[in-house]
Amino acid sequence: MSIRNYLFNDYLEDGEDILFLCHRSSLVMIRDFIRIFSMHAVPAAAVWYLFPDLLPICIAWLTIGVARFLLVFQDWYYDAWLITNLGIVGVEWTGYFERTSTRVEYASIEGVSYTVKGFWQTMLNYGDVTLAKLGGPHNVTLKDAINPKRVERNVLKYQEKFMTSKNFKDQEILKQLLADLVIGHIQEHGLPDEAKKPFKETIKKK
Repeated sequence: MSIRNYLFNDYLEDGEDILFLCHRSSLVMIRDFIRIFSMHAVPAAAVWYLFPDLLPICIAWLTIGVARFLLVFQDWYYDAWLITNLGIVGVEWTGYFERTSTRVEYASIEGVSYTVKGFWQTMLNYGDVTLAKLGGPHNVTLKDAINPKRVERNVLKYQEKFMTSKNFKDQEILKQLLADLVIGHIQEHGLPDEAKKPFKETIKKK
């Protein structure tokens, strides 16, 4: 099992593998990182510099900041799309006790599109990717996705592979079903007269 399959194992079915993992741009964390850094690292360093005796308190405050940053990082990592061999799984993780997942089967995907809007999104190549579902009231969107064009291309590529494989399997199942029906009919009723004539003519010639 790959590391990403292990980390997202709760959202996968038996025999399902992640083929491509789509994350939000790490730029969405910059604001949170700056806020945590300014609230924890800077004050802890300043207090320790001015009052060395308060080092334990500074370390405790800095540790809280590191824990907050790890939580923000974890939120970012688990806000992702899992493109698997069976479909698309949209995961949203907003805390230890709040998780959401949305599964979209390849057969129910009507289309995929992306939007890159604004100077920074254009320059840094990130934007929103949207799945349109057949008969579904709501679309599924991954906001601020890294390289949205690549995400769109991979969704379409793996959807095509899945549908081609599914159609082939369906044809094989249909052929086997028809063969079983013909064999069952012959065993129950025998060959029709039209099918017996060539055999009778061959016997007469001999």
